[in-house]
Amino acid sequence: MTSEHIWTWLQTKGKIFKVISDPERGIIEVINEKGEIFIRKTNLSKRQVETVEKNFLNHIAKRLNGRESLTSSKKQDLFDPMIS
Repeated sequence: MTSEHIWTWLQTKGKIFKVISDPERGIIEVINEKGEIFIRKTNLSKRQVETVEKNFLNHIAKRLNGRESLTSSKKQDLFDPMIS
């Protein structure tokens, strides 16, 4: 069984990126419409990949559902899992 997760990421200008993450292998990839790897992060910890997935889903889901962005009264996590 694989731990790979795949999403489509709709961009504001109509482009569609494919996002692939695998917490077990420590990989996150963003692939553009031409099938080229736009971003590839490797050697990430399981926690780093899961944090990126959580933040990606939280922020993108808010935009797609028309929810308001985070207000200044809410605390934001300053941890950047893409920087090791």
